[in-house]
Amino acid sequence: MMNSSTLLEINNLSVSYPLAKQEDGDDAVDFFALKNISITVNAGQIVGVVGESGAGKSTIGKAILGLLDPRAVVNSGQILMQNKDLLASTESALETLRGRQIGYIYQNPMTALNPVLTIGEQVIEAIEANTDMAGAKAKAYAIKLLQQADVSMAEDRLSKYPHQLSGGLCQRIVFAIAIAAKPQLIIADEPTTALDVTVQKSVLETLLKLSRRNNVAVILITHDMGVVAEMCEYLYVLRHGQHVEQAPTATLINHPKHAYSQALMASVPRIEKRIERFVLPQAEQATIANAALEYLLDKQVDTDVAEVPVLEVKRLAKIFTTPASLFKPKQDFCAVKDVSFQVHKGETVGIVGESGSGKSTIGRLILGLHEITEGQVIYRGQNLATLTDPKDRRDLCLSMQCIFQDPYSSLNPRMTAGENITYGLKVHGLIGAHQAKRLAQDLMQLVGLQPLDSDKMPNAFSGGERQRIGIARALGYKPDFIFCDEPTSALDVSVQAELLNLLKDLQQQLDLTLLFVSHDLAVIRQMCDRVIVMKDGEALEQGDNDAIFEQPQHPYTKQLLSSMPRLTQLQ
Repeated sequence: MMNSSTLLEINNLSVSYPLAKQEDGDDAVDFFALKNISITVNAGQIVGVVGESGAGKSTIGKAILGLLDPRAVVNSGQILMQNKDLLASTESALETLRGRQIGYIYQNPMTALNPVLTIGEQVIEAIEANTDMAGAKAKAYAIKLLQQADVSMAEDRLSKYPHQLSGGLCQRIVFAIAIAAKPQLIIADEPTTALDVTVQKSVLETLLKLSRRNNVAVILITHDMGVVAEMCEYLYVLRHGQHVEQAPTATLINHPKHAYSQALMASVPRIEKRIERFVLPQAEQATIANAALEYLLDKQVDTDVAEVPVLEVKRLAKIFTTPASLFKPKQDFCAVKDVSFQVHKGETVGIVGESGSGKSTIGRLILGLHEITEGQVIYRGQNLATLTDPKDRRDLCLSMQCIFQDPYSSLNPRMTAGENITYGLKVHGLIGAHQAKRLAQDLMQLVGLQPLDSDKMPNAFSGGERQRIGIARALGYKPDFIFCDEPTSALDVSVQAELLNLLKDLQQQLDLTLLFVSHDLAVIRQMCDRVIVMKDGEALEQGDNDAIFEQPQHPYTKQLLSSMPRLTQLQ
């Protein structure tokens, strides 16, 4: 029963999706996205709903707004807002509710905004649709809303298009649209996933300020435990559509009772101290296949260069030139400026910084995917730019591999998992076609997948499994050096922990050298021996892991560390 302070109450909500009939003719069991979920949100309260992909978090938000997929079936439950059951409301009643009483903030601000409309057109459209304001009055209110959402130069932004603004500014504009009609409730669905740490901090501060100023309740849907620790008063943990645990945030983080909640907390990379391995829900260990290990360890070692760094970058610079157009001349942009560092055998060096800092560009310059403007890349004692023998260059470059950021676009969707792993090896004549299938199976077993799954297509795998296939593909070349370009940024926290454990195991077994790029300082803290801090193409600070994280010298490094959301209650 709702009390005077209760704004929203979800009672025993179950939502399912019908599945196709099975091949044997038996009826398939429906897939339940939610099973008997109950949540209470009070006026002005910020409530966190956490869980990994597939937990049912976003389904809750869509059910509140009446935006479930047409195939979805509400099997049971109520969603009461001020004693009115939203599940029993008509579509016209829900249309009135959306925007006016309930605002919605989407995960990706760049796709939430219409790319062909100016910011002003989109904010004013929301105002005119949900209030009685129009014309000059609506424009003046739009400027006021942007100012409340901490959008700098608010009036000037009205004439801009989304692609002309940063992700952080676009997210603040989405906030402004969400509060246009002064709603009582905002559903924020992973609102900071695509943002850098400093931008994330300022955006969350903006959301918190808007909630406090306007007494707006917020349902914050996220898998980031650091974010909920700093933002939420009360927390619900979901897994596979079921309610696992609920409690005040500090209580749940400090003293989780359910085994899954405990494992979820233990999987979060922490910035306070470095640990050997992450604790996972099951006792997990990388399955090291003997056949794959024998293959990977069967490579020539050049003893003449054993004492030199595996990789040495000297005064590296990259300038991109934008072409001239009718309205502006060509312009030079310096993406990397005079960067130097070394990576020694068996070492993991991390490069950290925000988007646009030059992290990935350095990796592409090392791998030969961009032409170097100035400086040198010396790999295993040889300057790659001066190698004239195609075979020598090929052999060196094949021993440098990459694990890409996006596990979904990095695999060819028309090839099986096994073909993705071995295609390049066959093209370069490193293995024969008769060896490929067995090698793919051995490498899949090495990274913790089932060997027989090598015949499946990429769409049959989860994001974490696809990233393991990407790791297997990189290992197939018997590399000495692997460039890891944000390899866990698209993954849930426990899947991320599994992959980081796997990389540590493989590095120890194969004596791999890693250059690890990330904007997540906690991941860098757990994975790297030394750290390089980048900003605007420059290396502002370099040092040992403990020195960077415990005694940072540069103000920007200190700012990055202070911006990280933390599980401060955990000891």
